[in-house]
Amino acid sequence: MTEFAGTLRERVTILAPTEARTSIGVQQFGWHKVADCLASIAPEGAGAEAQGMALSAMPRFVVTIRKRDGIAIDMRVRWGTREMAIRQLIGDPRSPDRIVMRCEEVRS
Repeated sequence: MTEFAGTLRERVTILAPTEARTSIGVQQFGWHKVADCLASIAPEGAGAEAQGMALSAMPRFVVTIRKRDGIAIDMRVRWGTREMAIRQLIGDPRSPDRIVMRCEEVRS
């Protein structure tokens, strides 16, 4: 297991979707904070060259955090003013101390 604590230099917030109803029954959708944590963030590029998918102009990032329970694909990562949707979670058994997330920036 390699040491990666020195690479966790960015502060991020993990957000989970919430649904609520108003007093007249209208459904409201939003996001609530699950955790604040330190992360390593590396650009992955944009487009289909890495994944064989249709071209996308939205930037993609690889975000690595320490292992924690409750992280899912339908969540988002907020990094400064950027918000990214978690598209893939990678839990490598050779590195059980971390979670690697492939994220794509979303427009708010």
